[in-house]
Amino acid sequence: TSKGALTATGLTPVRFGDKGFRSSEVAAHFVWDEHKVIFSANTPESALTPGAQDQLSVFMQLASLWAGDPTRYAAGSAISIQSIGPRQSEMWTFVVSPDETITVPGGTLQAIKLTRDASGDYSTKAEVWLTPQLAYLPARIRLSEANGNVLDMVWTSSQTPP
Repeated sequence: TSKGALTATGLTPVRFGDKGFRSSEVAAHFVWDEHKVIFSANTPESALTPGAQDQLSVFMQLASLWAGDPTRYAAGSAISIQSIGPRQSEMWTFVVSPDETITVPGGTLQAIKLTRDASGDYSTKAEVWLTPQLAYLPARIRLSEANGNVLDMVWTSSQTPP
């Protein structure tokens, strides 16, 4: 779970929680006024950098960056964002690929693919496809772990709120 606020600087997370299938929840608490994140799993606290995100909000923040200025990042450029998980802080650097066409259950869309390669044995590879047709929201997010586990989330449809 990700909880936070929308501020003048973008998404500002305040709590990120992760609960495994058979485990209790572990969480990261963002203490912005002290520039630190505190972990419930007895991990040492970590410094927060401006624009830091949790491992869920990072994808929405990327979408916001694109929606704000779609021409800001060219293929081959990189975007680094501090990403906070339930037990650690990492710098996630996404590399921008050339535009491509993807097909997901919701349709065939033009997309900008961003890739974050795993940085270690227990790190997660993250791929996200932002689509102009969806106001740059992700049409697909794929997270791959070193042990072979893959979480592949795809856009199926949209509804106008009532």
